[in-house]
Amino acid sequence: MNVRFLEAFVWVAKLGSFKGAADKLFTTQAGISSRIATLEEQFGVRLFERDRRNVTLTYQGSELLPYAERMIELQARMQSAVGKTESFSGVLRIGVIETVVHTWLPDLLSRFAALYPNVTLELFSDITPRLRDDLLRGTLDCALLSEEITPGFIENRRIATYAMRWATSPALAAQLPPGPLSFTDIARFPIISFHRESSVYRNIAQKATECANLRVSYFSSLAAMVDLTRSGFGIAPLPVAVIQDHVAQGRLVLLDLVPQPLPLPLVASVRMEPALPLAEALVMLAREASENFTARSAMQVLAT
Repeated sequence: MNVRFLEAFVWVAKLGSFKGAADKLFTTQAGISSRIATLEEQFGVRLFERDRRNVTLTYQGSELLPYAERMIELQARMQSAVGKTESFSGVLRIGVIETVVHTWLPDLLSRFAALYPNVTLELFSDITPRLRDDLLRGTLDCALLSEEITPGFIENRRIATYAMRWATSPALAAQLPPGPLSFTDIARFPIISFHRESSVYRNIAQKATECANLRVSYFSSLAAMVDLTRSGFGIAPLPVAVIQDHVAQGRLVLLDLVPQPLPLPLVASVRMEPALPLAEALVMLAREASENFTARSAMQVLAT
């Protein structure tokens, strides 16, 4: 039995759409329909009920689904255990938050390309809520984001935890009082924040009740936040790993504020069904790239 046909069946079942499965497998709707028709002919039963709006599994389709998933997983494990990395091909769609883009993403992609030269990577950079939704819909295979995803068919693995610090421009820092600062001290200036759904913003919102005239500007772009902070527009909680060069060169100042922002977790979330050995490989390489970046950063700090 052709495993590609079973893969088409599984994705139609998961996404509830022939078009969605075709997009996922980079083929046509007609191609998916042909594979499903072949399976139905081989088994002698209908696997899906179809109407203009919905595609749902029949009883026989529901019975087949776990077997199909196990066969796909077994093939993936065999290829991972026995095959050479050069033999892997296909497309791996990954989503990353900007903290990764501005730190160790180039190292990760270089490592992956060296090991899997015949695999095409599709990269999407966005905020965590959108990457989460794309992963749940099946339009991403894995994502590197700042929060875990709760549904049971997603596996979450902690990659790293990055320190966050309040930062601003030297000119604006000169207008602040000396010594340890409180949130009230900085709240008279504009606050630059990640989007409203982020854990960083929730941390700010908890302190907002203390400050009646708090002005918060929200951004989905980390690069824009860094540039605005450097320009003196306001004060922002930023990942130290991203801004360390700006701090070392005097373009940004880290503020002695109590308490500091909560650390930013970095989580690799992977769809578990069907199994994707390439996604597993990427997660392992991501952990290595993050660890190497952290080690290099520590050495730079010691050198200065």
